[in-house]
Amino acid sequence: MLNRRQLIASSLVAAAASPSLARAAERRTPLDRAAYDRYVTLFNAEDPRFTDLYADDVQFLMGIKGKSGVLAFYGRQRPYVKETLEVEFFCSDAGGAAAEVRGTMRCYNDCSDPSIFGQPVKAGQVQVMHGYLLYLLDARGKIAVIKGSRPEVLQPWDSSLR
Repeated sequence: MLNRRQLIASSLVAAAASPSLARAAERRTPLDRAAYDRYVTLFNAEDPRFTDLYADDVQFLMGIKGKSGVLAFYGRQRPYVKETLEVEFFCSDAGGAAAEVRGTMRCYNDCSDPSIFGQPVKAGQVQVMHGYLLYLLDARGKIAVIKGSRPEVLQPWDSSLR
């Protein structure tokens, strides 16, 4: 049974927490699981609207800057490979999101330029990677920074599918 002091203390804690809970609810992230799933669907479809969630000056992995830089990066790859992402884990809050992903790149046109994939690749080759991505949001809820550790190569470019 609560004594008077415990009852008053409990009431004060509840009253103090209520505005915080209300503010937390108002600060819901625009990058929730549904938004991220749409982002991945657009990315996998090679639809440039995947960058709609990005701030104009997004800082992307590998020193790539801006939406146009991201689109140019993928524009160099896409004539040669189809890249798809599978989400293995996702969580987010008002400040950003984290995802564990598996990426598969399937080469459908030979590419002799080693600067694109780190080596020449031939049609039929497949590379599978696993990694973790961190997305930081700006004040407008747009992705301002995408970072991650070097992905783990689960399957290097494999020519067995030629």
